[in-house]
Amino acid sequence: MMPRITTMIRSMAFLLLLVGATASLSAEELIWSALTKRQQAELLEGKAVVVEEIVPESAWPRFIIYQMVNSSPADVAAVFWNCDRAPDYIPNCLSVRIIHQPHPWIIEAEYTLGMPFFLSDEVYVSRNELRRHSASDYEISWNVLHSTYSKSAVGNLLVQEHQGKTLLRYTNLVVPGSRIAGLLRATASSHVLESVQALVKRVVWELEKSPSLLQKQLGTLEHDLEKSSP
Repeated sequence: MMPRITTMIRSMAFLLLLVGATASLSAEELIWSALTKRQQAELLEGKAVVVEEIVPESAWPRFIIYQMVNSSPADVAAVFWNCDRAPDYIPNCLSVRIIHQPHPWIIEAEYTLGMPFFLSDEVYVSRNELRRHSASDYEISWNVLHSTYSKSAVGNLLVQEHQGKTLLRYTNLVVPGSRIAGLLRATASSHVLESVQALVKRVVWELEKSPSLLQKQLGTLEHDLEKSSP
């Protein structure tokens, strides 16, 4: 009996050590390790990695895009958080108007997007929330409150340091209305990818061409995060 109890204790101790080791891994390490070797290689080559997950309740999949950026995570978060400048670089984004900011780290904004074919402009209100999980780990999540064409839309942008650069993960799930589900399914993936790549190019452009603007955005980011601290 005693050897069996000793073996059980050793097994429990091993499991506790394993759980502790897993918990000590950063979110970035967990995200990176979840990618295949091929995906990791493509990211290090500067390519984007696009993943589509089938979601039963939506005619469109959940889009997940990974990209490496030659900047700090704070740079990417600051540019993205400054949502009223999105029309300067996001394709088909005609305007963004901040309509409510209940807390510095929460923004409700009205977006107007140009639509293809015969469709009128898409107008939606998104509630965006800013978080910092660590010194180099930022997340901006969003939840669409109401929309012209979509039943719902949620997503998040997670940016983290990796090998001196930024590992970006952009996730978006839209449940479209029946009117546009089939019509725009083929272009949904390309539009999401174009938006992410436009964000990456914008960050690099500000670093090189408009550092004063980027510093202002970084200041806003830090200010809003400080207000969210308990």
